[in-house]
Amino acid sequence: MTLTDWRGNPYTVGTMIFYPRMSGRSCEIQEGIVLDIWEAVEDWSKAWRTTWVRFNPDNPDHQDKERETRVKVQPTGRSSRDFYRSNHKVKRDEHGEIVYDEKGRAVWEKTEAKPVTLKVIDNVTVATA
Repeated sequence: MTLTDWRGNPYTVGTMIFYPRMSGRSCEIQEGIVLDIWEAVEDWSKAWRTTWVRFNPDNPDHQDKERETRVKVQPTGRSSRDFYRSNHKVKRDEHGEIVYDEKGRAVWEKTEAKPVTLKVIDNVTVATA
């Protein structure tokens, strides 16, 4: 599936994009690579509350439901501010306790950021050279 960003540039799986990310009232721009694009529908049969599932054209329950596009992105760890530390985690010892430095601050270690699923894709920007 191929989508188009707000400037008219096409993107698909493997494309480098920028997308907004928020923490509280602060916003930043995150860089990531598109891993998957799919259509999702609401499915009440999966739980006591509504759940979004991948659209299945062979499922008769999915035929009359409104679909929403989802984009799964692997963050690269590069961002405009990195206030959320998407590619860092608190270091823990062999007992699962947080490791602190000599000043009493938690020690952070670099890690691969987890993939994220974008539900709002109106403001995705394709990274162009």
